[in-house]
Amino acid sequence: MAHETVDLAASFASRISPQFSRRILVKAAAGFAAAAAMARGGVPQAQPTIAQGETTRASEWWQPAGASSDGGYIEFTADIVFRAIAPHWAGERGVHGAVEISVSTDGATYTDPQIIGPAHSDAGPPDRDGRTFGQLMMTGPARYVRYRTLDANGDPIALPSLAFTYIDASNGPTIDDVQPETFGGALTKPPVITREQWGAALAYGGWDGGTHEWTPQYRAVEHIIIHHSVTPQFRDPLVEIRSIHYYHAVTRGWGDIGYNYLVDFLGNVYEGRKGGDNVVGGHAFQYAYGSSGICSMGSFELESSTPEAIAALVWITAWVGRDLDPLGRSDFHETPNCPTIAGHRDVNDSTCPGDGLYADLPYIRTAVAEILAGSRNAGVPSGYDPGDVVQTTVSSANLRSKPSTSASIEARLDRGKVLTVIEGPTTNDGYTWYRVSGEKSAGWLATVTFARSSAPPPQRDYEPNARVEIAADLLNLRSEPGLWASVVARLPQGDTATVVDGLSTSGGLTWLKLDTNLGTGWVAQQFLAPSGRALIASKFAIGDTVRVTTNPLNIRTDTSLQSRIIAKLWEGETGTVIGGPRRSAGISWVQIRTDRGSGWVSEEYLEEGSAPPPRTVNGKFSPGD
Repeated sequence: MAHETVDLAASFASRISPQFSRRILVKAAAGFAAAAAMARGGVPQAQPTIAQGETTRASEWWQPAGASSDGGYIEFTADIVFRAIAPHWAGERGVHGAVEISVSTDGATYTDPQIIGPAHSDAGPPDRDGRTFGQLMMTGPARYVRYRTLDANGDPIALPSLAFTYIDASNGPTIDDVQPETFGGALTKPPVITREQWGAALAYGGWDGGTHEWTPQYRAVEHIIIHHSVTPQFRDPLVEIRSIHYYHAVTRGWGDIGYNYLVDFLGNVYEGRKGGDNVVGGHAFQYAYGSSGICSMGSFELESSTPEAIAALVWITAWVGRDLDPLGRSDFHETPNCPTIAGHRDVNDSTCPGDGLYADLPYIRTAVAEILAGSRNAGVPSGYDPGDVVQTTVSSANLRSKPSTSASIEARLDRGKVLTVIEGPTTNDGYTWYRVSGEKSAGWLATVTFARSSAPPPQRDYEPNARVEIAADLLNLRSEPGLWASVVARLPQGDTATVVDGLSTSGGLTWLKLDTNLGTGWVAQQFLAPSGRALIASKFAIGDTVRVTTNPLNIRTDTSLQSRIIAKLWEGETGTVIGGPRRSAGISWVQIRTDRGSGWVSEEYLEEGSAPPPRTVNGKFSPGD
C-alpha cells in the first residue's frame, strides 16, 4: 500500500466533510476538546425535531424450488435498489452452511464476493419460522445479486428453502441531520442519539413499535457485554443502524433491535432496545438478563475500532456501569468469575467482538475505572504520544497538509523515513491520522503508512530566527543545555518559538536555545518540529474584554485537558484576556482574569464583550496601601 486506499470510506467521507473540523478533528485530535472545556453535567438536552422521510423499504427473493448452485453461481434481480442483504434458509440445515454473495449496480460488473455465514441467534425472541439467518451484508446501492451456497469447507451444498432479504434504509435521517451535544467529560451521561432521531419508527411504518412488538422485561444491570456488528466501517451510521434494526425487528421477527446501545466510528452513541434503563435486550442468550449489550458498529476481527469509537465505548460503559466495579469479576449465569466488562466471547461460543476490539477491553476497563474514580475525563485513547519516534513502512507515503485524503500533499516519503509525532489522533476518510515531522517538513500521516521505531529521532538543522513548534506537552525549557539545568518554564504542545542558538550536545541529547513567550532557554531538539503554523492566530488580544457563550466554561490552571479546574464560568459572564494565545491538544487557549479566578480557557467559547461597570466594594485595602 503506497499511500491511502480510498473506497467506500472515501465516498462516505466526502458526504461528512462539512462536519470535519467540528465533529472529527476537534473531537479526536483535541481529545473531545469541547467536552473537557465545557462540562454539561447530566442535564438532558432538548432533542431537535428531525424529518423522518419515507419508511424503510425491504423485499425478499426466494430461490425457486429445485434450483441449486451446485458450485456454480445463480443470479437474480432485486425489485428495489438495496443497500443491505442477508440470506436465510430452513432450520433443518441449521448453521452448517454459508452463502457467497456478490452484488452489482448494472448486472455486468460485480463486487468481490463475500462469504456470509449464520448470524448470532441469541436474541430474546426466537428467529422467525425457526429459520437460520445469515449475517447482514452491507453494500453500496445495488440491484443485481450473484451467489452460490457452500459448506464450512467451501464445498457446494444445497440450502433448503433459501431466500434473501434486501433492505434500503436510506430514506430517513442521515448523520448530517444529527448534531448531538459535545462530550462533557467526567462521569456524565453521554449525548445519546435517540430512536426518534435515528429513525426507528421507519421500520414499523411510521410509529415506534419496539415495546408493542417485543414486550420489555427488566433486570438490574450487573455486567456490560461488548459486541461488534460485523458490518463495514466508515458508512453513514444512521443508515447502518436502521438496516440492523430492520433486520433484527422485522426480518428475523424479534420486534426490536437486540443491542441496548450502539456506537459508531465517529464516537456517537445511539439508543438501542426500546424501554429505558435496565431493559433486557437480545444480544447474548440468557446473559442478556442482567447485562447491557453495547455494540461497536463495524467488523474488528483483524483491526480495532477508531479512537473515537473506543472513547465513546468507554463513556457509555462508565455511565451504564457507574454503580459497578469495572475491574471486578463475579459469577454470572453459567459463567464463573465473569468480568464486569466482558466481550461477547466471554459468555457465549462466539468470536465477537473480534480479536481487535477484544484486545482493547483491558484499556476500556482501566479507563472506565479512572473515570469512576474521578481521575480522568472521557477522551480519545492515543496509540502514539507527542515526541514518539515512528518510521514509514510503505513507499510514497503521503504527508498531507490536513488529516484528509483530499488535503494537499506536502511530501511523498520513502519507506524507512524517520519522524516524530507532534499531535493526534484524529479519524477522517476511514483512516486514523497523526501529525508528524521530519528534518524539514511537518504534516499528517495515516497510521497505515507508519509504525513505532527504535531509531534515533531525526536531526534537524534549524537556522537562527527559524520558527519551530513544540511537539510535546509541558516540555521543559531549561536554563542550560542539559538535564541537570534548572527548569525556566514548561512549554505547552503546539506553541511556537524562535531559534536563538544551537546546537549543543549534553547527556546524549541535542539541545537548541529558544526564545518563547514564557522565556528563553534550552530544550531537547527531538521534541521540536518545523513550524507548520507560524504564529498562533487568535481572535483576541491581551487587554480585550471577552464574554462567555456557553454553560459552563471551565477555567483551568494550564493549557491541558488534564489540568485542574479552578472555577466554572457561566454564559454572559465577562473577563479580561491577560495571556496567550497558546495551542495545546488541538485547542487554542487564552488566559483570562475574572471575578471567579484567573486561568486558561478555550477561546472557542468566548466572544468580544464589553467591560462590566465598576463595582463599589468596601475593601480593607485602598490604592497605595
